[in-house]
Amino acid sequence: MPKHSRTKLVPPKTEPEHQVLETIEVSSLPEQKEEPVTVLDNEIECPRCNEIMELYSKFDELAYSCDSCSFLLKCI
Repeated sequence: MPKHSRTKLVPPKTEPEHQVLETIEVSSLPEQKEEPVTVLDNEIECPRCNEIMELYSKFDELAYSCDSCSFLLKCI
C-alpha cells in the first residue's frame, strides 16, 4: 500500500449564503389612483406610417385603425 492516498478529499457541504432580498413596502410607494379614461381622441398619429388613425368602436371594443397601412391599435 502506498504511503499517500490518491483519493481526493471533498470539502464538507456548506450552507449557501443567505441572500437578502430588498423588499419595497406597499405603504412606501406613492399612492396612485386609477381613474377611468373619460376622453379619447378621435384621431391620433399612426406609429407605423405617421398618417392619421381614426377611432372606431364595436359593441365591446375600442380601437384606432389606420387606412394607409392597416395598422390596428386596440384600447384596453
